[in-house]
Amino acid sequence: MKNSICKNCNNQFSDSYCSNCGQRVIANKRLKFKDIVNDFVDNAFNIHKGLFYTFWNLIIKPGIVGRAFVSGQRKRFTNPVRYLIIAVAIQAFMDYWFLNPELTEQPDFISFPFLSENVNNSMANWNHILATQYSLIHNLSMILIYPAAFLVLFKKLKYNFTELLTVNFYYFSTGLILTLFAITVFYGITGNNIPVPVIILVTMSYVIWSNMSFFNNEKFLKRLLKVLTAMLFFILFRVFFMVYILSVLFPINQ
Repeated sequence: MKNSICKNCNNQFSDSYCSNCGQRVIANKRLKFKDIVNDFVDNAFNIHKGLFYTFWNLIIKPGIVGRAFVSGQRKRFTNPVRYLIIAVAIQAFMDYWFLNPELTEQPDFISFPFLSENVNNSMANWNHILATQYSLIHNLSMILIYPAAFLVLFKKLKYNFTELLTVNFYYFSTGLILTLFAITVFYGITGNNIPVPVIILVTMSYVIWSNMSFFNNEKFLKRLLKVLTAMLFFILFRVFFMVYILSVLFPINQ
């Protein structure tokens, strides 16, 4: 390869990147609009550093990706925080331009007989608001609750909270992307909005399968029971405790 002089640090190099400062050789050429776009896409979405590779492997072998990253094999995978930001950015884009109307409708909510009608109504309203207007809070609750539950349920495997949180970044983000893909494909084929139960099924199915794949050191039934227990804990927290506390502190009755 032809030797180049880096215009950033004056170092002579012959690779695609300067060996001294890491600047790309393309920076030695005159600036073009496509270069700005390519740099933005590369820096924002990590296209050249394993985004699609990470996504594909999280679909076909999520357990291997999770265990490899935790064990230190990280260079070939997109950073989990960046991966999460990309997934949330895709969701925000679709919410803004192609929001599924069914998601904005008030869904049926479980009525708890031991609570008053006003509290039940307020909880239903808060559940709807969290799902549509404050989806980031909903997403964060899922991201944080699962690792906490797994930390207790899979204590013998000796993973710490940060490791389980990192793995959950990958799995939740992939589940979110798959759900958005399902919404788009279903609408493109049928011209109709995908039913909300199907959306939930897609997300939960991937969460179950990916974590089953990650915690493969335990027997299948024991593993499945623990993963389902973590999911039940999340549902209780998200559907009951979170909305109940909000309803008591900030009642909404329409």
